[in-house]
Amino acid sequence: MRSNNLLRRVFRTVFVCAFVGMLSGLTKANNIRIIGKPIITDQDTVKNTVLIKFDIAWDNSWKTSKPENHDAAWIFVKCWDGESWNHVYLEKDGAVPGSTNAADAVNKGTAYSVTDREGKVKNMAMVLEPGYSYAWKKWHLDPTEDSVPCVVGYFLYRKNFGAGHVVVPGITFKWNYGDQGFVDDDDLVVKVFAVEMVYVPKGPYYLGGKGTAAWQQGSFTTNGNTFGTPMVITSEDAITVEKSESSSTLWAANDAIAAGVIPDEYPKGYQAFYIMKYEMTQQAYCEFLNTLNQGQQDGRINGVLANLAVNAWAWGGDLSPYRNWIKIKQAAPVAIFGMDANNNKVFDETDKVKYDDRDTLVRNIDGQDLAVNFVSFFDLLSYAEFAGLRPMTELEYEKACRGPREPVNDEYAWGSVTKVMFALSWNTNGQWVNGNGRFLDLNTGTEHVADQYNVGITAGRSWGGGAWWDWWSNSHPAVFRVGIFADSMSTRAAAGATFWGVMNMSDNTAEMCISAVDETGRKFIGTHGCGQLDGNGMAINKGWHFVDVARYYITRGMSSFYWTTGRGTGPRDGNEIYYNDGQNRWNYWAGMISARWRWNQGYIPSHRNYTEGGDNNCMKGIRCVRTDKATR
Repeated sequence: MRSNNLLRRVFRTVFVCAFVGMLSGLTKANNIRIIGKPIITDQDTVKNTVLIKFDIAWDNSWKTSKPENHDAAWIFVKCWDGESWNHVYLEKDGAVPGSTNAADAVNKGTAYSVTDREGKVKNMAMVLEPGYSYAWKKWHLDPTEDSVPCVVGYFLYRKNFGAGHVVVPGITFKWNYGDQGFVDDDDLVVKVFAVEMVYVPKGPYYLGGKGTAAWQQGSFTTNGNTFGTPMVITSEDAITVEKSESSSTLWAANDAIAAGVIPDEYPKGYQAFYIMKYEMTQQAYCEFLNTLNQGQQDGRINGVLANLAVNAWAWGGDLSPYRNWIKIKQAAPVAIFGMDANNNKVFDETDKVKYDDRDTLVRNIDGQDLAVNFVSFFDLLSYAEFAGLRPMTELEYEKACRGPREPVNDEYAWGSVTKVMFALSWNTNGQWVNGNGRFLDLNTGTEHVADQYNVGITAGRSWGGGAWWDWWSNSHPAVFRVGIFADSMSTRAAAGATFWGVMNMSDNTAEMCISAVDETGRKFIGTHGCGQLDGNGMAINKGWHFVDVARYYITRGMSSFYWTTGRGTGPRDGNEIYYNDGQNRWNYWAGMISARWRWNQGYIPSHRNYTEGGDNNCMKGIRCVRTDKATR
C-alpha cells in the first residue's frame, strides 16, 4: 500500500438534524456529533478501497421492549472531487462498529460507553445496519448508467435494552472508490453526516380520529356518513376508498378524499420505518446547502446567489420576524451559508460546556437549533434524495403519532386533548425579546419556556408600538427550537412527544407528507433517495416526479396560523382562537393528529412565502423517513 493524495486531505462536518431532546440533565440537548476528525486510512490500490473511521456520540439514547422501540443514528458520507460533492456508496460487508474481537463479531456490535440514568458508565453493544437505495454509482461521470442497489448509509443503534448517553468509538466504513470512477491519485475530501431517527415498529394502528368533528377537518373514517369511526390498518394491502357505511372501506370527513384505491405499494405505516426525531434545523439546512454547487444552491433558495451579498438572508429580505437566520456567510461564486441570529456578523457562534470526562458539550448560540422554515415541498424532496431518505405519507404520520393505541377524543401527538399553549413571544423594533419573561436562552441550544407548556407557536412583528390588535394584524408566524418543551424530567405529554418519542408533531412547522387524497399522491411507492441531485438541486428519483399536481402532498400537524379579514366566528376556547371585534388578524390552533386542514392544496409545491397561496408556507418544515430494511 502506498500513500497518496487520497489520504492527505480530510476534514469533518457533522450533519446534526437536532440538538434538543428528552432526559438530558445538563442542557436539554441530544447533541448527535462526530468526535474529533474522521480519517481515511488503509488504502488498497489493488482493490481501490479505503477505510473511513470516526467516533460518534449522542445523548438520551434508548431501546425498549414494551413497546418495541429505539432511537438510531442515520449516517451517510459525501466526498468532494474538486468540482462537486458526490455521495459515497459504502461496502455492505465493510462496516465495523469499533473493535473487531471475537465477541463483537458474534454480536455484530462493539463495546461502547453508555451512561445510564443513575450516572453509571458501562459497556454495551451497538448494531450497524445498512440502508439500500437504487443508485448510479458514477453519477458524476455517466448519469445514463444503469442503477444498482447501493448502501447509501447505515443505521447505528443499541443492540440491548437500556437508556443513556452513548459514545461509540471506531466506526469504520469501507469505501470502494474505484467503483465510483475515482482513481488512486484523486484528491478527495469527505464529510460524515449523522441524523437522529426513531424506530416505529411493524404492526397495526388506528387511522382517523374521534371527538369533535369541527376540530378535525378531513379526518379519515370508515363510515362515509359519520365522523369518528377509525380504520384499523392491519397490513400494507390495498385499501378501497368509497363513501359507504362499510367498516372495510375508507373515507374522510368533509369529503376530503377521492374515491378509488390506495394501492399495495403506497406506504401505509403498517411496515416498520424510521422517522427523523426532530424537524430539520436551520443549521442542518445550512450544512445541506454547503454540500451543493452554486447551481444546486440557487434551486434550493429559490433565488440567484450572485445577487446576494454577505449577511443577506438566503431567501432575500429580512426574515427575522419569522425567526429564520440562514444568511450568506461567504458570497458567490463559492457561496457558504451560516447562522447569525444575534446579527453581529459573526456566524455560527458556539460556546463550550464541560460535559463529562469524555466529552465537551458545544452549545449553539446563533439560532442553529431552530426548525428550518421557508422551505418548499421540492426542498424536502431534494434533501430526502441527498440523504438517502424519502418523504413520509400522511398515513405514516398518524402511525408515528398515535402508535398502536386506540384514538383518544380530539388527541394531539402526545395522546391526549390536554395542552398548554405557548404563543407569547414577539419581535420589537427588529429585535426578538422574551415574551412576558417566558422565553429564555433565546436562539440557543437551551432555548426554553419558563412555564409548563407542551405545545407552541411564536408570533413575531418587525415594528414596535401600536394597540394590541395592531400587534396581531401585523404579526408573522415564527419557529422555535426543536424539542423545546422536553427537559430532564419530561413525561410524554409534558414534552409534546408522540407515542414513539418523536418531537413537535403537533406544533412548530407543518409536516409535509405524501397525500392519499387522490390518485396523484397514491402513485408514490416509497422508493428512497440515491444521494445525488441534478444540476438545479432537484431530486432525480423518477418515482417522485409528478409533484406539480396540487394534491400530491398534504401538510399535517403544525400549530397553524391563518388570516381572517374582518369578523371571526366561533369560541375563544384555547384550541382555536377567534376574535369578534372586526379586526383583520392571524388566528391559530394546535395540530390534532387526525386533522387534515390542508387536503385541498390550490397551488404548486414550490411556494415558500406565506403570502403565496394563503397556506402559511413560511411555516412548512422538513422531516423524512426511511423504510426499515428497505432494498430500493
